[in-house]
Amino acid sequence: MALTRIPRRTLEQIGNATWRTTVRRLRRGPARPSWSFRYEALVELLRIQFGVDASPQAIPTPRALARMRKSMDAVGAREVKRDRTVREKLELRGVPALRVLPKRHGTTEPLPTQGTVLYLHGGGYALGSTRSHLGLFASLAHTAHTEVVGIDYRLAPEHPCPAGIEDARTAYEVLLENRRPEEIVIAGDSAGGGLTAATLCAIRDAGLPMPAGAALLSPWLDLTHDSPAKSTRYDFIFPERSVPFREAYGATLGLDDPRVSPVNADLSNLPPLLVLAGAVEAIADDSARFAERVRAHGGQVELVIEPDEIHVYPMFSDVSPRAQSGLAKLARFVRTRTAG
Repeated sequence: MALTRIPRRTLEQIGNATWRTTVRRLRRGPARPSWSFRYEALVELLRIQFGVDASPQAIPTPRALARMRKSMDAVGAREVKRDRTVREKLELRGVPALRVLPKRHGTTEPLPTQGTVLYLHGGGYALGSTRSHLGLFASLAHTAHTEVVGIDYRLAPEHPCPAGIEDARTAYEVLLENRRPEEIVIAGDSAGGGLTAATLCAIRDAGLPMPAGAALLSPWLDLTHDSPAKSTRYDFIFPERSVPFREAYGATLGLDDPRVSPVNADLSNLPPLLVLAGAVEAIADDSARFAERVRAHGGQVELVIEPDEIHVYPMFSDVSPRAQSGLAKLARFVRTRTAG
C-alpha cells in the first residue's frame, strides 16, 4: 500500500506507537527481554488500535462495524504486494473460501504441497476474513509446503452462533469430496481457534470422519470468562472489553453453551491437537484449561506456552524469532499429521 493511501489516523497511530516505544526503551529498556524495537513498536501499535478508545461499549453501528472490518481486512494488502502465493477464490457449497498455494519464486507455478489446512480466521467472531489473514495463510503455506483453504464464515452480530460452526462443517464436508480426512488439518486463531474446537465437536457428532489433526493458536474458548484474564500489560487484546461481541455471538444460546464456549464441550474422541499460546497474552489460561480437559477425556494434545509472546504470536514471524519458531511448530505439526 502506498504511503499516501494510508489513512491519516493510521499514520498518527504509527507515529504515536514509535514515539512511545522509543521513550519507554530509553527509560527502562525493552518491555520484554526478547523484543526487538520493531516488534515492540508493532505491539504498541496494536495496543493503540485495540485499546480503550477502539473498544466499543456496545456493538458498533452497521457503518462503524463495516469500517472496522475494512480496516482489519487492509492488513492483507502487504501480502498481495509480496506476491508469493497462487490464490484462487472458491465456493464451498455456499461458503466463500480462498485457496492459497506457495508459489515458486519468479514464476506463476505453485510449489508441490502436502496436505490441506482448513483455516478459520480470528477476529472476535465479528471481524476478520480471508483477506485480513492472507499473510498468515501465505506464511503457513510456504513454511509447511501445504495447501491452505481459508473460509469466510458468517460473522456476528448478523449471524450469531452456530452459523460459523455450520459454515466450517460444510466446508470440511466439501473438502472431503476430493481429499481423504488423513490429508486435512483444521486450524484457527483466537475466535477461529474456538471455532476450530467447536467444529471438531460438530464433525464428531455428525458422524463424519475426523481430520488428521487440529491446531489452535491462542484460542478463545471460554466466552463466559470463567478463566480469569492475565494482565494486559503486554498483550493487545483486552478481554474485559469484549462483552458486546461475546453477547452478540452467543445471542440466544448463552455464553456457557458448549458451542459458544467449547471449553465446556464434550472433548472426547478428538484428533491429535496442537495448542500454541503466548505466556504474556491475556487469555493463555483458556489454552491451559482446554488442554487439561482434552487430556482428561483421553485425548492427545501438545500445549506450547511460548515465553515473552502475545496473542496469536506466530502471525508476527516477520519480526520475532519466537514467532518464527511458533510458525515452524505449526508447520511441522501439519506435515507430520498429513504424512500418511
